Amino acid sequence: MAVPVKKWVAVLAVAVVTVVLFVALTTVECAIGIDLNPCTLVECIAACKKVLEGKYVSATCAAGPKGKYCICLG
Repeated sequence: MAVPVKKWVAVLAVAVVTVVLFVALTTVECAIGIDLNPCTLVECIAACKKVLEGKYVSATCAAGPKGKYCICLG
């Protein structure tokens, strides 16, 4: 008995979504922005770790109306 391709794709899609929901998502308690112009990822990560200490989750640089700034999640 061959499984229809559409059914196999649907089962695979549900499995992928389930894995993403239970494994990849991280609870974030706060998000802050730090003015860094120019913002480099290395400086941004260091600044976020300094401010958030043990609650640091991730950091990224973003462009805003006044130039680049750092967004911290913790």
